[in-house]
Amino acid sequence: MGEKISIIIPVYKVEAYLPKCIESIIHQTYSDLEIILVDDGSPDQCGEICDQYAQNDERIHVIHKKNQGVARARNDGIEYASGDYISFIDSDDWIAENAYEILYQGLKKYDADCAVGKCVTVIDKNGVLKPKKNKNSAVRCETASEAMKHVLLNASAVWNRLFKREVFQHIRFPLDRVNDDEVVALHAYAECNKIVFLNEDTYYYRIRQNSITTSKFSIRNVDYYYNSIDNLNFVRQVMPELVPCAEYKYIKATLYCYVNLRKLKHDPKAREIREQLRLDLKKNRAIAYSNQYVSPVLKLLMFITTLPF
Repeated sequence: MGEKISIIIPVYKVEAYLPKCIESIIHQTYSDLEIILVDDGSPDQCGEICDQYAQNDERIHVIHKKNQGVARARNDGIEYASGDYISFIDSDDWIAENAYEILYQGLKKYDADCAVGKCVTVIDKNGVLKPKKNKNSAVRCETASEAMKHVLLNASAVWNRLFKREVFQHIRFPLDRVNDDEVVALHAYAECNKIVFLNEDTYYYRIRQNSITTSKFSIRNVDYYYNSIDNLNFVRQVMPELVPCAEYKYIKATLYCYVNLRKLKHDPKAREIREQLRLDLKKNRAIAYSNQYVSPVLKLLMFITTLPF
């Protein structure tokens, strides 16, 4: 047996997808796994499905708990994990049969603290799966600063990664937030000396109707704004050279939430938040206009948004 990998899978209302996810994990070519299924009070048959698999595979451990959200479920999994490495999978996705072999070997070969595989996006239209072909890319190694820059200028997730356990010694997912992956990815990369991005497909990301990522904008999505503030404050403390990138993310998130809150104009709370965002944008116009990463379109939107009524 080699070094143990703890895989944390939050489970909630995914009974149609869960077996495919679990099957892809238990048949990995890398077998020294601790598979932690966190049943987050799922009202369907997910709990029973988890227990059935656990009966047939001693590597599977099931945590049954009341529903408290994906962040708390992941945190419970981190507390339970006993492996040398930690990884996360969303329960409606699945992985290649050699995913953890690829990630583990890549981490070892490049002496990295985190290994990232390539993700295949799969469109799920009423059960018909249509994968999007990946572009060819070269293996690259990045410092914490370089990887954090990509999170701030683009986006990131925590799944499809293999972390050394010590990376998560003090990191936990923020509770009651959406889009918390970007916050945690930023903090996790800050704990790494080297992150290796591999060129092999390891993760299959399912895009389906009625998931969090495809649902319509709601007042909960204002968490993008709050997360961007948290990230900006964090970067100011640990990586000051990335402040312009974090300011770009903040401006972009604020504009996104401000514009979309118009769709909720009949909600008094939404109107209140929208006015708060408008004042924030007005206060930070100079930052946006001088920021090299803010596009001319966003600068124009910033100008229109902050015009006096």
